[in-house]
Amino acid sequence: MAYFAIVLSAGLGPVIVGTAVARTIGAGIADFHATGPLTLVAAIAGAVVAVGISYGAGVPTSLSVALFSSMVGALWVGPGLGAVHWAGIAKVGISMALSIVVGSFSGMVAYVLVVSLLVRLKRRAAQRVLSLQYVTVALLALGYGSNDLEKTAGLLAAGIPSATFSVPLWTVAVAIIFFAAGMAIGGVRVAKTVGGKLFVIRPLHALAFQLASASTVIGAASLGGPLSTTETSASAIVGVGAAQNPRALRWPVVRHIWLSWIATAPLALAAGALAGFVVKLF
Repeated sequence: MAYFAIVLSAGLGPVIVGTAVARTIGAGIADFHATGPLTLVAAIAGAVVAVGISYGAGVPTSLSVALFSSMVGALWVGPGLGAVHWAGIAKVGISMALSIVVGSFSGMVAYVLVVSLLVRLKRRAAQRVLSLQYVTVALLALGYGSNDLEKTAGLLAAGIPSATFSVPLWTVAVAIIFFAAGMAIGGVRVAKTVGGKLFVIRPLHALAFQLASASTVIGAASLGGPLSTTETSASAIVGVGAAQNPRALRWPVVRHIWLSWIATAPLALAAGALAGFVVKLF
């Protein structure tokens, strides 16, 4: 039941927040209708290869960083850097950098607010507040739907031959199917792994970081700023842990995760360029 509730909440993301992120992905980085479908295929292939290499090496990675970096690499080798919409790249870069900063700060603020509220309540009332985690989980799933799910829809829409870019309803429907499959295969396991490695998370921490992460992701999505929900959630967890007890955080793990995200960019850029070179042979 919880699984279907998460998928349903994610599916409502594009409906409630809109499809601004899908438009940024499908038309904001480059005009893939003009560059041709093979460039788009190369960009996606490069991102998949980069993530696969990182996964095989046991290194945490960001699919969003890999996708955007691979896009630049494929465009570079294909139609050239002149085809890149640098304003769109800047928008993506700023959104993803701010997601780490804002996510961490929001996590700290959310934890302080939740704790200050709980200490003023009686035990039964406090337990009811903690039960609001069901709501924050739904909001976080809504955030995933308004961001990660829309990235898939945007890529599908970019591959549709058309004079103008649009996001048909069927692309959103297919993206929901992919999201559900990803959740079933390993989405929950990945979330637990990332959170569990940073520090021991209790219901209070979960409530705070989910609230912080959801508000950050939904806010960015409403402005069309694509970001990594994994990065945002992990940063929010770090913010919560730092607010509670900085010594309890496993800072070497935090540093390892952040460096891995940074390392993903050049790896995916090279993979996208290689994929772009391969498709030029056809």
